[in-house]
Amino acid sequence: MAPLLHRDYVIVKIDTDRMKQGKRVAKGLRAGRDGGIPWYVILDPEQPLLRPKPTKDGSPPADDAPLQRRKVAVLATADGPDGNVGCPVRPSERAHFMDTLRQTRLSLSDDELEVIATALYEQAKAIGGDSADG
Repeated sequence: MAPLLHRDYVIVKIDTDRMKQGKRVAKGLRAGRDGGIPWYVILDPEQPLLRPKPTKDGSPPADDAPLQRRKVAVLATADGPDGNVGCPVRPSERAHFMDTLRQTRLSLSDDELEVIATALYEQAKAIGGDSADG
């Protein structure tokens, strides 16, 4: 599945414990929402993403000011109808993940999306057995 995803997506991991500014960037990407990990966001590479929140008095923001996510830059997130889909195991989680791929893909074909969906299903069966079917 990873080689297919790498064709259309640049995968970036943010380690909030070990990366300098990791917590700040993750908080900005999540737009203040909680919901656990793993979590993903699919971004429009043509749009600026994060900027420091403006100060109330109009002064320049501090170097460690909270970051504000620009909604226009976000194409999709792991926040599904029931919250963060995390590692998509349940049918509704897998459906949300696949919907985000269908909406944001650049070159992945329908057949390749089916390969990804099958891999997710097999992973779900390995993790949860019959609960992978609902």
